[in-house]
Amino acid sequence: MTLVCVTPNPALDRTLRVPGFAAGGVWRATACRTACGGKGINVARALARLGRTTLSIGPLGGKAGPEVAAAMATEGLDGRWTAIAGETRSCLIIVDDLGQSTVINEPGPRITRAEWSAFSSAVVQAAKRAQAVCIGGSLPPGWPDGGFRELAAATRAQVGEELWVDGSGAALREAAAASACIKINSDEANALLGGKIVGERDAVAAAQAIRALGPPRVVITLGADGAVLAEAEGAWRVSAPRVTTVSAVGSGDCFLAGLVSMLAEGRSVEAALALAAACGAANAQRADVASFTRAEAGAIAARAHVERMDVSQA
Repeated sequence: MTLVCVTPNPALDRTLRVPGFAAGGVWRATACRTACGGKGINVARALARLGRTTLSIGPLGGKAGPEVAAAMATEGLDGRWTAIAGETRSCLIIVDDLGQSTVINEPGPRITRAEWSAFSSAVVQAAKRAQAVCIGGSLPPGWPDGGFRELAAATRAQVGEELWVDGSGAALREAAAASACIKINSDEANALLGGKIVGERDAVAAAQAIRALGPPRVVITLGADGAVLAEAEGAWRVSAPRVTTVSAVGSGDCFLAGLVSMLAEGRSVEAALALAAACGAANAQRADVASFTRAEAGAIAARAHVERMDVSQA
């Protein structure tokens, strides 16, 4: 079955490799690449690398919109796009020679209530025939209050606990209230809870606090230090072997792809976390997002370390 990947605020990404980059001064790029971007689109790319069939959904408009759709088709990724009047955003990613990335994201086009309704309907219709649904990234300006909660609830009614959301701010709170599974990083968790995560036990405590808001499963990624997952049955942590980082952009999205791919097949949490961490690490080894191979991810997954945590001490 198809895995549906939703990007509410797609972008045309322009990535520049700029050795030694720092704020100020004049710099020369040694490489440039333009591609369609957004968390949901990155998840679709990674799932395709794992051999999964995907459908990408999102609103597109203006001159950049057709470029995004065409780029997706060129990559062999199926898409179903909602036409909007606004101009699809462009985003700039600057990667230095240490693999550190500076990302400048435009806010995106303002979406009308009618456009939001059409987009939401497309998601729910696709979910009826989906094995799982991932919704990732920011929401476009103008989205209606409570609109994301309604979308998440309607989607969850179709796929149950196979709905995953990777977001922030108000959208994240609405997703949690609709009982969607949540995958976020430590910064997003801190912003939601108003705390500060220092280490795995803090992350597990934060994941459990977010679960109390409604989600059946919560994953908090910790960059190179791995991730934790909390659910009713307990909590786990995972770490992957250290790799040489070329660019970490999109590693969290690749993590989610590996996780969802395995869980949607009924595989164990341990197996899902191992592949998820491996996909994130494999992604970091390459300049382009989700350009790793299935074999590379599998080799890293075999060396990933997953263990159950004692939540009584979290």
